[in-house]
Amino acid sequence: MSLLFALLMLCGQAFAGAGSVAVLYFQNQGNPELEPLKVGLSQMLTTDLIGAGSAKIVERTQLQAVLDELKLGHSAVADKETSAKVGKLLGAEYLVLGSYFSLAGTLRIDARMVRVETGEIVHALGGNGVVADFMDIERTLASSFREKLGQLIPGMVSALPALMARAATASPLDAALALSDGLIALDNHELPRARESFQKALAADPRMDAAKSQLAAMDI
Repeated sequence: MSLLFALLMLCGQAFAGAGSVAVLYFQNQGNPELEPLKVGLSQMLTTDLIGAGSAKIVERTQLQAVLDELKLGHSAVADKETSAKVGKLLGAEYLVLGSYFSLAGTLRIDARMVRVETGEIVHALGGNGVVADFMDIERTLASSFREKLGQLIPGMVSALPALMARAATASPLDAALALSDGLIALDNHELPRARESFQKALAADPRMDAAKSQLAAMDI
């Protein structure tokens, strides 16, 4: 057992039941070219859940450390037993997980929130639209989960800032895929590739705040 993993377990025990939420990687049920999207989608939802009541949002890097220790890499965790194990190691009270698929230029994302201790689904919804509306679909899901978390874990829930209109040349899905590639590269300590991917994400869609924050963190 690595020192990092041992520390994570201690933190998980300390914060268990303390209103923390982790977003797992989503399961790709279609186009193999969209497989990396599961990582970027998790990061985007994680970022957008910050400020949802008094919920503590588990950072994606913590999730990745647990998945690496369990030899799961960047796998989506779909079965109840494994997801519960991951949730308990992270000390999360709730998990957000789901799936997505693309068909004929459209994209659908289904998501649910489960209580780690019981496996109970406390909230579920889906969103779909044309591929170009990917960021709008993600934000709709995030807003719904923020509202639910505000009910489950009382506290002030601020609304997500309005998303700027998409430029005619923007490609939100390409931006999300580039973000995903950058995050995977970062996990593999490939910093030049990560930086290049985050820059590609912003070039594809300047609204990609997650890419901006990753670049800013790399420059610290």
